[in-house]
Amino acid sequence: MRRLIFILFLFFLLSSSAQAVTENSCVCAESISLHLEITALYPNPLSGEFEWVELENTQSEALDLSFYTLEDATAHPWSMSGTLTGHQRMQIQGFPFQLNNGEDSVTLKTVEGVWMDTLSYSSSSAGQIITKQGSGSGAVVSDAEIILSELSTPSEWPEFSEALPNPEGSDSTEEWIELYNPYDHELVLNGLKLDDAEGGSSPYELSGTLAAETYLLFWVEDSGLTLNNTTDSLRLLGTNDELLWEFSYESPVEGESWAVVNGVAAWSNQVTPGADNLPYFTEEETSEDPVYENGDLSEQIEVTEVFPNPEGTDQAGEWIELTNGGNETVNLSNWIIDDGEGGSEPYRIPENTVIAPGETLLIPRSESGIALNNSDETVQVADYTGEIMSEVHYDSSEEGMSYSEIQIEEMTNTQAGLENLGVKISAVWAWVTPTPGENNPAWKQFKGEVTDYDGESFTLFDGYTPWTLKAEGASSDDLFYQKGNILLVHAAMQNGMYHATMTELIESAKMDEKFQPPWGIILMASFSLFYLFFLAFKKYKKNIAI
Repeated sequence: MRRLIFILFLFFLLSSSAQAVTENSCVCAESISLHLEITALYPNPLSGEFEWVELENTQSEALDLSFYTLEDATAHPWSMSGTLTGHQRMQIQGFPFQLNNGEDSVTLKTVEGVWMDTLSYSSSSAGQIITKQGSGSGAVVSDAEIILSELSTPSEWPEFSEALPNPEGSDSTEEWIELYNPYDHELVLNGLKLDDAEGGSSPYELSGTLAAETYLLFWVEDSGLTLNNTTDSLRLLGTNDELLWEFSYESPVEGESWAVVNGVAAWSNQVTPGADNLPYFTEEETSEDPVYENGDLSEQIEVTEVFPNPEGTDQAGEWIELTNGGNETVNLSNWIIDDGEGGSEPYRIPENTVIAPGETLLIPRSESGIALNNSDETVQVADYTGEIMSEVHYDSSEEGMSYSEIQIEEMTNTQAGLENLGVKISAVWAWVTPTPGENNPAWKQFKGEVTDYDGESFTLFDGYTPWTLKAEGASSDDLFYQKGNILLVHAAMQNGMYHATMTELIESAKMDEKFQPPWGIILMASFSLFYLFFLAFKKYKKNIAI
């Protein structure tokens, strides 16, 4: 029996030792961006509305929200999902906890439990939004002073642009209403309602923001606004149902839109969702397309840069750039540039438009008539047979930046040179400073271990060569560039030094583990010695007794 107890005791000690080793093991996760903050809460919604928490991504790169959690005062973290694009805000709904109308707080953390931001309040009233006071973009405030602001009509609002009340197809799915922000700054939509004629559909409450000089479509399936095919109105209402503007129409023709052109609403047979409106045209008013001789066929022509969101007026500054990546001059006569279905009219390139090897061709909007959306846009070029040779798509734009194809050259080290390894070339698309009519910038690619970081620059060691690079400005942090991290970096040469333009964490550094004495093993050995001593002592006493 004693031997059985001894064996069970040894098993318990070994299990305890294994658990101790497991608990002391370092489980390192990828570095998570800390450029996310809470900007507003809506804890006490009006009837028919929902609670929400508003988050802001303060960096230019998109964030995967599955790396973050929200929790209220109950401290039960809720994992989010989805993606938040750079420098954008999102109202999060559907969380499992309920915000108190009295005192409560919401805390943002990483999935690893790293605190990022907290917004607290002592009370709230119906229809009030709780925001931080005096915190600039990117600030993280733990004890924010709170403003309780009534949900009121904004001082500026979007214009009516276009509506399709009688589409070709199902009215229940294909109808839409379009608004436009004519200002050079974004508009807050909270407090506004979109409506049809009085007594018609229920008003649709707007939320979020609308970027500068951007169109916003509301499909009937989302808004519930059913437009009549006889007589109806389109209205924008304020918080107290005050009328901000109204546009009425009669007898819509199937497939025609009610559109504002040069300040006047009229029917148009040129439907342009998400783009500048066009007036009604007839065969007599439309001149025949010019007849060109076909140019050359080539697979080396591609779209390499687009500029959809210039500072100032989009109409005057937008452009598209083509590049000849081949070794022969190409005549682009009758080639087509288009911005996809439902966009602007395709642009037919004029006769004798030639592009030499390595040359770029700049085509401004004033020439092509192609109005590029600031979000969810596709640009493509096709040869005169209609075959698409190149296509690029972007989800959102950055004002004053162009979307460019960047050549990435993997940096060679000393060992690579000795082994005569070829240079690896790849390409990425990124928002960069525009280079109209010039070759796009080229970046270098580095991969290695961080050996030094001084807050501004860091050193990567690829196994043979140390490289010193400038960090990514405001997006840099000590955690990301800690020693031992393995990074993949794209960098551009500026003023004789490589500046990181994109940095990706490949492998986190292993944290130093403090020495933990193997207490289980020590206890097991001590007990074993004691037990052996005990058996020897018993045998000794037995021999003495005999």
